[in-house]
Amino acid sequence: MKQESNEKQSKTLAADKEPTKAELERQMEETRESLSQTVQEIKDTVSSQVASVKETVGGVLDYREQFQNEPMVWSLGALSAGFALGYTLGYAHKNIKGSRKKSEVAAFANTLAAELSSVGKTMVMPALSTKVKHLFGFDFADLLEEMGGEQKRVPRKSATPQRAIKSAAKKKRKPPK
Repeated sequence: MKQESNEKQSKTLAADKEPTKAELERQMEETRESLSQTVQEIKDTVSSQVASVKETVGGVLDYREQFQNEPMVWSLGALSAGFALGYTLGYAHKNIKGSRKKSEVAAFANTLAAELSSVGKTMVMPALSTKVKHLFGFDFADLLEEMGGEQKRVPRKSATPQRAIKSAAKKKRKPPK
């Protein structure tokens, strides 16, 4: 009997502790509101941070405005970078011509020089030739072609074979018959 009364007491305590349907609905509504508020706060924070980053990056990446503010600095920087890169690649390209051993840098320089030459011939030269012809009245491509075709070649001294020298010397010594 005691056991039955204990079971009844535990059931009534459990029933007292279990929330009613109305309480559960109220808790669910509070949770929804809390989640909605948290999500809205996160959205506001993210949007303000995105706007801040966009403004910062936009200012840095707007090179046109920076170039207008400091054209001399940008021009000297581009000239310096071009000179350094060109000098380095030219030096590596020059060293590759006479040697059998090719380093990776020299091979890269050789490939880059060939690619730049190809791009220059197909894209840059036609546009440049058109502009020069329009501004100055002569065909720049033809001029370069003429200059390239007229490269002076220094004749090599022919090596005279030793037999020819000896026979010439013998002919000089023999009296004519």
